[in-house]
Amino acid sequence: MTTSPTCIIAYTSEDGRYDNVLDAALETARQAEARLILYDIDAAQMFAAPLPTEWSGDTEREDWSALLTEDDLERAGRHPIAQQVRRARSAGVEAFGWLPDKKGADALAEYADKQQADLIMLPADMEEPGLFDRLRKATVKDAVEETQRPVAVVHEDGEVTYP
Repeated sequence: MTTSPTCIIAYTSEDGRYDNVLDAALETARQAEARLILYDIDAAQMFAAPLPTEWSGDTEREDWSALLTEDDLERAGRHPIAQQVRRARSAGVEAFGWLPDKKGADALAEYADKQQADLIMLPADMEEPGLFDRLRKATVKDAVEETQRPVAVVHEDGEVTYP
């Protein structure tokens, strides 16, 4: 990248498997003084909405912001992501969570457009995905093509590359 990002979307998970992406995104956001949005890959499930609905709780989807604070995430039952947002905020980063309804590059592109994200940070395992991820367009290549935004790939050792 030639300029500092102002809004970063970073892949994260509730079980810590993408902590290397979180660490790299947190450091990048801190240095650039950028807003950080943590994309909870575990939120989008086939048969369940990531946020409470009128059927499952006292609220409707429209009652929730596209940028979720740690309190919003706790209310939605996403404690691990709330902790990650809290950690970023305690490091001085303006951070939020995002609980997507569906997985895939098209959903990521739509959200990135709405948030005017200028960097997307993804885990290296998306460079060589399995069949299911390829079918649902959840690869680095798909993200680059769909979003038409800079994408950074974070490797297991924390190295960041730009495809």
